[in-house]
Amino acid sequence: MGDFEDEVGASAVHMAAGAIAGAAEHMGMFPIDTIKTHVQAAKKDQAYKSVLSTAKEVYKARGFFGLFRGITAVALGSGPAHGVYFAAYEFFKKHSGGGNLNNSQLYQSLAQAGSGAMSTVLSECIHTPMDTIKQKRQLSLKAYTGTIDCIRTVIRTEGVRALYASYTTTLVMGLPFNIFYFPVYEILRKLFKSDPHSHDPLAHVCAGGGAGAAAGAITNPFDVAKTRLQTQGDVGKPYRGLIDAMIRIWKEEGPAGYARGLLPRMLFYTTSAGIAWATYEYVKDLLGADKYLKEHPRAQ
Repeated sequence: MGDFEDEVGASAVHMAAGAIAGAAEHMGMFPIDTIKTHVQAAKKDQAYKSVLSTAKEVYKARGFFGLFRGITAVALGSGPAHGVYFAAYEFFKKHSGGGNLNNSQLYQSLAQAGSGAMSTVLSECIHTPMDTIKQKRQLSLKAYTGTIDCIRTVIRTEGVRALYASYTTTLVMGLPFNIFYFPVYEILRKLFKSDPHSHDPLAHVCAGGGAGAAAGAITNPFDVAKTRLQTQGDVGKPYRGLIDAMIRIWKEEGPAGYARGLLPRMLFYTTSAGIAWATYEYVKDLLGADKYLKEHPRAQ
């Protein structure tokens, strides 16, 4: 096999594992994400003030399945988006030397941070429209009959650009998240396991959960602004962009506005990152990724 065949083989494994991990992560954590969306999208004078009260209000108004509105959009978009996300990270990590143990820890971490940034830019092209539709369905402030109807209505009334209204904000939030997230995961993984090619579910869960919680907390203010931009057409409170949203949230709600949804966000990323990395590493092992990489060292 040549370099090209090795590259394609490794990327195919990473993409398949990433797609399965992404679907498992987002669909498994969907009810918590729904609650987070309601907490962040609510105006300061609305009833949704805490995680528990929000969950009760959503359940009372829409029933148990109201917590799962928008899950179709996640099912359609999370697989491809996370396939690109993980495959791109592995690709750039390999070519930047982020996985080369002969390099210093600082160099590896910087390379992993850069690889995480590149994977974010690429994967968000797929993830952002899906996330926008998902949040509109979660809020249910307009009478959408389903995911397809929501997509058509948004494009007809707000234009295609509305699907990417939060792309810049998502990148502003996602870049620092993943620049921090991937190196922390790699460091924690090394602490929990000595053999980089061994499969240790507990180590992956702990490393992923720790990195997810820290990165989620640091970037929560950007997530609040992203949610406001994505749902402004439904909530009826327009913003002129990221900066305007950040300023107005601070002026109108203070620090508490930036902290909206912090607890469910940290809970979400602690659990979801643990699920994602454990699933991703398991599927890689199941597909023989480690065996493949050992047999084809040029793909590493």
